[in-house]
Amino acid sequence: MSSAVARIVKPNLRNLHVQEVKRNLLIATGISTLAGVGWYFAIIKPRKDNYARFYKTYDAQADFERMKAAGVFQSC
Repeated sequence: MSSAVARIVKPNLRNLHVQEVKRNLLIATGISTLAGVGWYFAIIKPRKDNYARFYKTYDAQADFERMKAAGVFQSC
């Protein structure tokens, strides 16, 4: 063999599946964490704030009287 011909390096196939699974688990964990945080700040937090804002000024007795005057209830 001459020195001009280079040998092709064999691929390292040992534990390749384990390495791919670890990498995929890290990526999936990162993406799901980002999705969960995004869901919390885009959906859950505004909804909780809206409920808190509504019940801060909500008067159940006045609401009952309004419905009673409108004839919603049959037995009152």
